[in-house]
Amino acid sequence: MSRCVEVLLGPPWSADVMRGAHVAVVDVLRASTTIATALANGAAGVIPVADPADAIAVGHRLGRERVLFCGERDAQRIEGFDLDNSPASFGPSVVAGKTLVMTTSNGTRALHAVAGAASVCTVALVNRTAAADVLAHADGDIVIVCAGEANAFALEDAIGAGALVDALLTLVNRVELRDGARAAALLYRSVAGRLADAIASADHAQSLAQKGFAPDVTRCAALDTLDVVPMLRDGVLVLSPAASPG
Repeated sequence: MSRCVEVLLGPPWSADVMRGAHVAVVDVLRASTTIATALANGAAGVIPVADPADAIAVGHRLGRERVLFCGERDAQRIEGFDLDNSPASFGPSVVAGKTLVMTTSNGTRALHAVAGAASVCTVALVNRTAAADVLAHADGDIVIVCAGEANAFALEDAIGAGALVDALLTLVNRVELRDGARAAALLYRSVAGRLADAIASADHAQSLAQKGFAPDVTRCAALDTLDVVPMLRDGVLVLSPAASPG
């Protein structure tokens, strides 16, 4: 029996398409990359929330000593928060053992749109192969959700989704690609030989570079540098057991 793979290339996302499927949320710049980095560096978990007020409420309920408030608006750290959304900020000495409560402009919003999925993970270029391996071993259809930028299509997320589709095709014997997945895979293959340049050319990448985050763009464009897969369990992103580091 073949497995269907679809890519939702930008918001709004169809809840019907995701119902009962294994969902991968892609926000290359930067939430998916940062979440993977944080968990690889020893964070206990990442709780995605919709807005700063929700983050504060969750943090105080868990206990301030256990929690770091993380997130951005307009790419900048939210006032009063501990960390922004730059993967460079989430080193082991900062996040190890901590629960991160995170709100971002696009990625955490996408994570809140996946109700009804059989499972949910976050994927970036940095953990593309690890995520493909986990998804390949799960039964059922796969839906890849591109977080987009400012409620619209984002080139870097479509490329990231295509990279994931390309990896899945090498791991799953019988795959039926829907048009969104086919388009994303074709896009990825067209730029795979110059991936960093392609990501850097995206509108959001250029905006981040103008705000001083060019190193983030370079880091987020690296392929398969992390062997971790964040999985959503009871509202918390934690490491998939099949992809735990070490």
